[in-house]
Amino acid sequence: MRLNIKELQKILYDFNSISNRLLQADYQDYTGVLRKFLKYIDDTPIINEYIADCGDCDLDIEEEVNEVQISYGRTIFYTGDTDEEEVRNVYAVLRYIVESNNCVYFGLATGYSHSKKYQDKIKGFNDRFVMVLIRHIERYLTKVGIDMGLDERNFYNVTVHKGQVVIANDNSTVTATNEIGYNIDELQRLLEDVQTTADDLPTEDKEAVAESLEVIKTEVTADKPKKSLLKTALNTLKSIKGITEFGAAVAALSEFIGPILLNL
Repeated sequence: MRLNIKELQKILYDFNSISNRLLQADYQDYTGVLRKFLKYIDDTPIINEYIADCGDCDLDIEEEVNEVQISYGRTIFYTGDTDEEEVRNVYAVLRYIVESNNCVYFGLATGYSHSKKYQDKIKGFNDRFVMVLIRHIERYLTKVGIDMGLDERNFYNVTVHKGQVVIANDNSTVTATNEIGYNIDELQRLLEDVQTTADDLPTEDKEAVAESLEVIKTEVTADKPKKSLLKTALNTLKSIKGITEFGAAVAALSEFIGPILLNL
């Protein structure tokens, strides 16, 4: 497929939007919102090709779903041992749920929460199962953006091979670049550290973290980063009370972005 960095940013923004809608969906609307989530994935070539490249699911999905359904919470879905297995297995289960019009909150999600409330069961199902797929796709799209660099005027041919993105411009392989003096790989590592240490935060705080990190990723890769948006995103992260590791990760990210803010 052929796209530039701005188009990729729009895809990532839309993916985060539809993902957040799914994560916040009412249990009674869940299957319908899940159908829209999968349709977006299927209609977006860069995501669809990534999932396809992870291979075919070799599980008997109908049997897996039936086993979880009748276990009354004693069994949950197997995701896999590798990143590729997790992507294809979670996607295949979600696809089957939609195609069979399965009622997720009654049966399938029971083992993901000890609460008797259907909404809590859906939340547990999202946090422990659906988020596995979402995080892999987010990470993949972010890495594509890093490899494409910052110039939105250039178009790149993006393909996927064995789970790895291959980006070419004028028949040449493109490596990560930066034009304002910072290490893109280091930035990505710091962003992932913050995200990882936010796993135990309340849902509302985790959503705020995800949104703030998305703003930071978008702005620092833009031709003209908006200083006000970067400062607001950092201040939001600093205001969230989490474990010691989370605070340390936020502090490291803030220290890294400090010089960038001074140059804007």
